[in-house]
Amino acid sequence: MITTDNRQGVVLQALLGADCKPKKDVPMKRLDVEFQIQALDGKTINRIQEQCTHYIGKGQKREKVLDEEQFGALVIQKACLIPDWSARELTDKYGTPTEAILGILLAGEIAKLSAEILEISGFNNDEDEIKN
Repeated sequence: MITTDNRQGVVLQALLGADCKPKKDVPMKRLDVEFQIQALDGKTINRIQEQCTHYIGKGQKREKVLDEEQFGALVIQKACLIPDWSARELTDKYGTPTEAILGILLAGEIAKLSAEILEISGFNNDEDEIKN
């Protein structure tokens, strides 16, 4: 039987031993390389969402719209350890890290990579895990 004290101890040990920024290698088949990504915290993701959100319409018809392409590129820029999208060689050729991502990666690659980043950041968990 697990007591509340034992459970508290187990949970504390798990929290103290947790990798706060999990990392993962993601193969990019077309380029025949592996990117290394890390999890992003909620504050960073919220900042990126705000940066990529604009409004259309006026008054009651005003709607928030997320520029998904820009959002994916910025998530990739912030979470990629390898490659470093701000490397001088890339910015010399493309201008900014975001322009490099949009210029090099295909739309599906951006979607796949940003989905992987969001997943290791704690999004897309099974509902069963959340309920329990």
